[in-house]
Amino acid sequence: MATHAELVAVFGSDGVMTLDRADVESYEVRADVAEVLCSVGIPVAADMLFSMQVDGPYEALTMFQAETQDRPARFLILGKGGRGDEVAGADQIRYAVELGSGNVFMLAIEDGELTSDIETINTTLGSFVECLYRIELRRREMAGASAEEARPYTEKVIAELRELDERALSEEAFWGGVFEALLKSGVPKIGEGSRGAIAAAVEALVPGQPLRWSTETAVGKGVQELSAHAGDGYWLLVTWGFSDLDGQLEAVAGLSGLGFELTMRVPRTDDDEMPPGWALQTLRKLGEYVFGEGYAFADGHRMGVAGKLGPESSRLDALAFVTDPELGAIDTPGGRIEFITAVGVTREELAEAKATSNDEVLAQLSVITDVSR
Repeated sequence: MATHAELVAVFGSDGVMTLDRADVESYEVRADVAEVLCSVGIPVAADMLFSMQVDGPYEALTMFQAETQDRPARFLILGKGGRGDEVAGADQIRYAVELGSGNVFMLAIEDGELTSDIETINTTLGSFVECLYRIELRRREMAGASAEEARPYTEKVIAELRELDERALSEEAFWGGVFEALLKSGVPKIGEGSRGAIAAAVEALVPGQPLRWSTETAVGKGVQELSAHAGDGYWLLVTWGFSDLDGQLEAVAGLSGLGFELTMRVPRTDDDEMPPGWALQTLRKLGEYVFGEGYAFADGHRMGVAGKLGPESSRLDALAFVTDPELGAIDTPGGRIEFITAVGVTREELAEAKATSNDEVLAQLSVITDVSR
């Protein structure tokens, strides 16, 4: 079984989620499930197989109760398929651990009800995590290998996983089908993009486990992810997707992708568990604007917005863009990117910025967008 350190070595420190033991014990879970959740961890995302980034109902790490074929059951939702938006009906599919048995199931949920019989994926949460880990490890250790070259490695992984969870690796089971496909396929080369460098830069500024969301937006149509980082008195919000996150593109003019990512800061109190929805939605819409209009943001840009930032009572109805004063620009394996922070301003301040500069106006304000001012 993989350790927490081994998971982190493969998925990165930002890519493995562990939970507080006191919170887990409040769910009344089995000891083996608690050990995985609290000590080993769960990958936040594992390529096309799994993602904890769920946008919509039945989010990861929420409880779900249902009547199964055998009995009433309590489930802890783990996540969904990593690229489920490409499969019809996949938005209803969730992976979940049943707290009574410790089995991991695939559930189809709609309007709070199971829409089909549940399917057993693994007999333990530990073996579920191990399957995700070993497949990702194969992807890294055999990168660039043909199906024939990778076959001995893949067969060894199958044999070892079968010893751990024989039922999960049977031919008719979910993982059996996954590994049958892997036996017939080569392993693509791994490109190193901006993702790791962005995570390192933000972690150095605002340490701690961030909140993350998938936007469910296709590559080239908008940003793929948003993250929120709890700073001292503020949330730092970051886009993921204007740059080349996973090394899929050739660097042009030394830039990674479009050469930037957006940030935004909004006020945060000690009681706040989530950033305001309007701020996340603003960044998402800016992504759609950039990819739709072909207009990349840079230091010194500014724009009005439709409606208000935040509630209708807000005076802020425009944005000024400047180089993020704390994150600046960084070099990544795929090219350079600059962090551009979006700051909410009034129409009067927008006119002043046009007459002078964004820097001059923001020097009198703050880079924190406070819709109550």
